[in-house]
Parts: sequence; C-alpha cells; structure tokens
Amino acid sequence: MLGSLRARRGDRELRLNRARDRAVLAVLLANAGRPVPVAEIIDGAWGEEVDEAPDRARGLPATMYRLRNALAVEGGSVEGGNVLRHVGKAYRLEADPAGIDRTVFLAELAAATSARRNRQPERAHALLTAALSRWSAPVALDGVPGPFAEHDRRMLAGRREEARLARLELDVELGRPLTAEPAPEQATVVPHAPAAARAGRTEQGLAPLAGSAPGGEAAALAARLAGRATNLAVRAPRASRTAPRPVRRPFQLPPDIADFTGRAALLSELAAALTTPGPRWVTVTGPPGYGKSALAVHAAHLLAPGHPDGQLHADLGGKAPGADPAAVLAGFVRALGVEEHAVPPGLGDLRALYLRLLAGRRVLVLLDGAVDAGQVRPLLPAEPGSAALVTAGRPLPGGHTVTVGRMTPDEGIELLSRTLGGGRLAREPDAARALAAACDHQPRALRLAASRLVGRPAWPVSALLTHSRAQKSVCE
Repeated sequence: MLGSLRARRGDRELRLNRARDRAVLAVLLANAGRPVPVAEIIDGAWGEEVDEAPDRARGLPATMYRLRNALAVEGGSVEGGNVLRHVGKAYRLEADPAGIDRTVFLAELAAATSARRNRQPERAHALLTAALSRWSAPVALDGVPGPFAEHDRRMLAGRREEARLARLELDVELGRPLTAEPAPEQATVVPHAPAAARAGRTEQGLAPLAGSAPGGEAAALAARLAGRATNLAVRAPRASRTAPRPVRRPFQLPPDIADFTGRAALLSELAAALTTPGPRWVTVTGPPGYGKSALAVHAAHLLAPGHPDGQLHADLGGKAPGADPAAVLAGFVRALGVEEHAVPPGLGDLRALYLRLLAGRRVLVLLDGAVDAGQVRPLLPAEPGSAALVTAGRPLPGGHTVTVGRMTPDEGIELLSRTLGGGRLAREPDAARALAAACDHQPRALRLAASRLVGRPAWPVSALLTHSRAQKSVCE
C-alpha cells in the first residue's frame, strides 16, 4: 500500500487490474481481520459520486467476486479457499497484518514513539529506519480512487514526513551523520509538518505558520532542518569547570501537533515571557480539553532553536500525587550523559548535579501535567539562558501564567478544515459553524467530531448534527 497497491503470493504478483477493485481492497486491507460493513466499503470506495449511486450496491458483489478470484489460495475454491469472506452484511479480509506494509509501517512508528519516550534513541532510530524503508514510491495508494484512498494518502504522507524529520533529530542526538533521504517531492500532499515551524525561525520570530508548505518547498524545508542539525552536531560542547565530563545534548520533546491551529496571541505571550529578564518559566493552565498540552508542545518546538544545548521533557502525571521529582531528575541527568552507577539517590544531590550539568548552557525543559509547585521547583533550570514550560490544571505560584480558553470560531473552523479538507466544509459552511459551536470551540471535542466524519466520508457535515440525539453528544 505504500506505493502502488500491489499484492503478491511468494514471487508471483496477483492481478488487480480494475481501479475500483483496488479501491475496495484498500478499505479491506486497512481493516484486515475485522468485518467491514458494506456501507463503509461503499462510502470508502465510491463516496458521494451521485451519478453512480444506483449502481454502487449492485456492483459490489461483482467486485468482491473478482477480488476473491484474484486473492484465492492456489488449489482452493472461491468459497472455501479464500482469504476474503462474506460475514453477514460485511466482508472480512483474513490477512496477516505482518504482510501489509501499511500496518507494519504504522506499528513501527508507534514503537519508535514509545522508544523515544523511554529514552531509547538507538531503538527509535532503528524502528524509524525500518518504517521508512517500507515505502516503494513517494505516494501511498498511488492511482487508487475513492475517498478512503484520498484520506489515507494524506494521513500516510504526514506520518512519513514526521518519521523522516524525527530520524534527522535522532541523527543529531546520537552524533551520527545525517541520514540522506530526500523529501517525497512527488507526494500529492505535503502535510503541515512539525519542523516547518522550527525551520528558518529564530527566538525573536515566533508567529505560527499560516498553513502548509507548498509541495515544491518540502525538500528545502528538510534541507534547512538538516543544515541546522549539522551545525548543532559539529558544535563543540561548552567547557564547564564544574562539569567533570562532556554533557550530552538531549532532544526529548514529544512530536509536534501536525494540525496545530491558531493561538497566535498565546504563542506570542509565551515567547515574550520566556525571552525577557526575570524568572524564565511559564505555567500553561486551562480546563481539560482546551489544548494546554498541545499549546505547550507546539511552543516548545518553536522555542527549541533558541535552546541549542537540548530539550528535556517529563510527564508529571497530572493527578496527585504525581511523578516523584527525584525520579524525574534521575532521568534528566541520565539524558544529560551521567551513567547509571553515578546517579545519586537523594533529591538534594540530584538537584545539585542537575544544576552543575546545566551550568553555562541553554536548555528548554517541558513539564506536562504538574500537580503543584513543590513538584516543579526541583526540576527548573537556574541558568539565565535556560527556560521551562509547565502545564498544570491550575496556576502555580512563581513565574508567569498563560491561561488557555476556547478557540475562536474562525480557529475552530480552521481546525476542522485541516482534518476534513477545505472542500468538504466549503459545501456546508453553515453546518461547519454549527458543528464548531456544538463542540464549544474546544480542540479536543472538535478533533473527536472530525474523526467521526473522517470515518464516514459519504456523510455531509450536517449529518453528524442530525444523526446525534442531542447536540451534546455530537462531540463526545
């Protein structure tokens, strides 16, 4: 699926000549092992092609018959020896997920993300390399028609670009030569890549990008990132009379939010608070679902170029009692290059070592889900060139507080558009505004509503409002 849709048994390629047969097979492959309702298959392969509406349901059995014949186990009958089965009002493809490149690619990306969170950069790099090697062409499902294939191409192109940029960051973190892999210039979709905000920006210029980079700029974007990474990789660490050994540069930030939208005023406020004299730490607070963690992660990626000695990240739990500061500090000093046997046991000694390691350096610390100020204070850097971003359910004493509220109506529409596509919303502008209002312009609720529509490509936006028993259930 990561290229032209092709199927093989051993060394023999199976014949999938008809474009619509490939569209149906793409839907089944993405849901291999589970029954896929007939309506979902039709919506994914044909969508809203009104002219073909009377023939879609009648034509599906013939499509399935051709696919059964194409995929049939050699020597088996169409009914008994095939991996494609009719189950009630659904069809199920009995395919091994390990034999589907799309499934393996997404699983390896998830495993790489977990490895990075668990401070396993070598494993993460190997997983990303394996995942990226599975692509046989720049465009997934190349030439396959239908709404499902169109949406899946967009999603997979975004995941591939994120993986490519994450591997470049790991190259720098591990001190390796940068992996030479050009950006997929032929891809039909160039996503709103997280690194686009970081490339070509300085600490003084932190306004968020207005939209996606044009297709021809994808390679230039990667080149700018690679150029910065090369500069960081060859730059000698600052000497410190108090540090007994070279300090490693950690790059622990979670992946940026690909469809991050709006919040320009809050981003400017964060940037100002973290670049002016005084206590250089900020608490981002707000009700659940309003996007405080997403804002902090996005801001951290924008601020990262101004903190070239590394970025540290910890999830503090969000609920009492929360993560133990001593355990978090132990992870930080290990990430800064201290070997396990040299990590001191007590909070006071850990704090002293942490401050020595950061002496004379510019490091950004991101702490997500703080419970109280006592949990946060031992983790804050003391150097004037370093800074900390903290998210918490309520304001914490000290530093500066930024409160996240609802998105504006325009930001809510833009977030829906980034997920569903502008064309789908342009056909129903009133319904789109009503949906954003029903979700109270909350980012989490808007994404949940959009995900329901993505899974039902034939539904108009208004159908989500009328289908629910009450507006409160639209975004739940």
